[in-house]
Amino acid sequence: MQYRQAAPMAADAWELRTGARSCLDKGERASAPETWATPKLMLGDHVTGLLYHYCGTPTAFSILHGRTIRLSPLSAANDTLEGRLLGQAFSEVLRQTSLTEGVRAVAEVIVDGYPTSTEGFAFCLSEDGDLLSQWRAYAGDGTGIAIGFARDGFLTDFGPVTFGRQYFELLKVAYGTSDLLQELKPSAMNFGSEFVEFGEFVKLRPGTTKADALSSLSDRDGDVHGLFQCHRPDAPELLDRMLKALAPLHFRIYGTKPKAFYEEREWRLIRYQHRVASSNIKFLSDGQSIRPYVECLIADPAKDVVQEVVLGPKHKSDINWVRSFLGGIGLGHVHVTRSAIDSYR
Repeated sequence: MQYRQAAPMAADAWELRTGARSCLDKGERASAPETWATPKLMLGDHVTGLLYHYCGTPTAFSILHGRTIRLSPLSAANDTLEGRLLGQAFSEVLRQTSLTEGVRAVAEVIVDGYPTSTEGFAFCLSEDGDLLSQWRAYAGDGTGIAIGFARDGFLTDFGPVTFGRQYFELLKVAYGTSDLLQELKPSAMNFGSEFVEFGEFVKLRPGTTKADALSSLSDRDGDVHGLFQCHRPDAPELLDRMLKALAPLHFRIYGTKPKAFYEEREWRLIRYQHRVASSNIKFLSDGQSIRPYVECLIADPAKDVVQEVVLGPKHKSDINWVRSFLGGIGLGHVHVTRSAIDSYR
């Protein structure tokens, strides 16, 4: 790919859009490099207890009977800032470095563009299995079910199946950006020190705003020629280094939500994918849109991860028939109980 400058850029258009070719190859999940990365939870870490997925009764029946869960795109979540808080925090700490304004703007555009180029497919869970706001928002206004899963089961390696540590990561959501700013600052300062000596080797082309650049980078087939203007013979190689240095931030964009969501006490099973065709991505239509999802099979080796079923405060099933249903599908070990919120109508 050629830019309007003397030398060709080292990165092609798709790598420029994502900055993560080495991390996300052909749309498949990969582990995050250590720089900038959030420490991963592993089996043996302090993750005892259950995590609950709230859903309507038909969805719960499908999960239990079919032993499958669906990871849904976070871009369709009810939080308009989903995936965006990290970019805001990154821009704030980057302003504390000595990088030129032009170089900072390019780095900010790259990171701000990650949620658009990299989808987070997630199965959302809560630490609390009987929370009224969850029943109302996600479980048919209390008519649904909360399924309790063993946390350590998500960290277990079940081999080459679409479930477990090899297939997704377990992520605890943080709320607000105070801690995130502190975590990013040391790496941002190191990033600044690495590139400050090269001056303003790259900047947005005159007349191109950050919004213009983000719009161009969000379209995989769009024309990104001329977005950047380089001022050194080695600028293409330096931009390539910048892309690789920033790429691990892909794996942090879906780990922080606004403080207003704190009550949810959310955890996520998450798998990162580029927005490109991939054999493990399936699609459905909801009448208004065509949406992707990733399906995970809870095969027999992993069935003990399902530990509890909580019937919502307005759920009408006979609890004994629910136990019979579970016993008949090989989940007789699952504890069944009713919500303690018996006054909600």
